[in-house]
This record gives sequence, structure tokens and C-alpha cells, in this order.
Amino acid sequence: MVLVPAQPSNPPTVCSRHGNPVTYTASARFRSRPPVWLQAAVAVLVVAAGLPVAYPAARYLDDPDPELYLLILGAGLFAAWLTHNIMVKIVDVPAWGFCPACRARRANLVTAATVCFVLVPVSCALYVPVVLPEQLGDDEPSTLAEIVRWTVLVAPAVFAIAAVVLSAYARWAVVAGGVAGRNGTTVELRRPAPQFAQQVTDQAGLAELA
Repeated sequence: MVLVPAQPSNPPTVCSRHGNPVTYTASARFRSRPPVWLQAAVAVLVVAAGLPVAYPAARYLDDPDPELYLLILGAGLFAAWLTHNIMVKIVDVPAWGFCPACRARRANLVTAATVCFVLVPVSCALYVPVVLPEQLGDDEPSTLAEIVRWTVLVAPAVFAIAAVVLSAYARWAVVAGGVAGRNGTTVELRRPAPQFAQQVTDQAGLAELA
């Protein structure tokens, strides 16, 4: 692990992810990782409340409908998100260095997230011509129609989740590969590029000698 001060006296001249020369700087907001117990609680919640939604045989409450499980899942995830935001430590770096490969990586993630966001209303628009006639009709829907119906219903949620996740990975701090340190004044990089790690180590040694 490499620790970098939030306000270094001599910023590294190579990027932290690839070790290439820095050609661009951008403001980056680094956030600390959620605590292990919170990650474990979210995993238990997803299994306990999410599994019964997909598999009716796993529903253990008196209410056989999935809405209650979805409500529990949503409330639990919101509580976990709120807890993380309360406990999170933030380190703002006004000018973190990036190389062309970093910028290309972020551009690809932004493009993918934009496509997913666009596909959310597009998939929702298919509800009227695909799902509504099946619900209004008196005939028993075919297996193919059921598959199409569930695909149309699930697709918007899948695209929305993918868009949010891709947007999170497109943040400059994630592209840099760092998180806020526990003391709130440094940036932690667990697997930085060897060139970056060597440069930071050399600069730290020179600072101690001075």
C-alpha cells in the first residue's frame, strides 16, 4: 500500500494506475471504504430479502407476495447507504495527475453509463406494446410471452443499476485507484503502478532527509 498526502509538495509526474507520464490533472474526491461489518450486513440483507423475490419457495414470511421483501430490501439498502455516508471520510485533491490511458478509460465508462441511462426509458416504453396487451387479454399468455414480459419488466432496473455502477466507476478517484485514508489527510493506493509507487517512496525519503 502507498500513502500519498492530499496536498503533496511535489506531486508525482506519473499516473497512479498505469505509471505513464501525467498529461492532465483533474479534481478528485476520494472516499474511504465502507467498514467490513457494513459490507457483511448488506450481503446478508441481499440474500435474506432478495432471494425470496426471485424464488417464491424461499419466501418465509406470511405474505406470499414479493412486495414486502422488496420493501425490506430497499429500506435496508437505503439504511446501509445512509450509514456509509455518515461514517465515510473524504479527501479532496484539487489536481491529481492522469495519463491519456486514464482519460480513455473514464471516457469509455461515461459512454457506457450514458447508453445504459438512455436504455432505461427505451425499455420502459416497451411496456405498453408488449406487456399491456397480455394483461388486458383473456387468453393465457404463452411461455414466450411470459419470458418477454419479465424481460421488459426487469430490463429497466438492470439498465438503471448498470448505469449507476458505471457512473461510480467513472469518477476520477476510482480511475486513479485510490481511497481516502483513515486519518482523512492521505490517499491510500493498494496496487498502484510500480513507477508511481517508486516515485512516491523516493519523494518520502527525500522529505525525511530534509
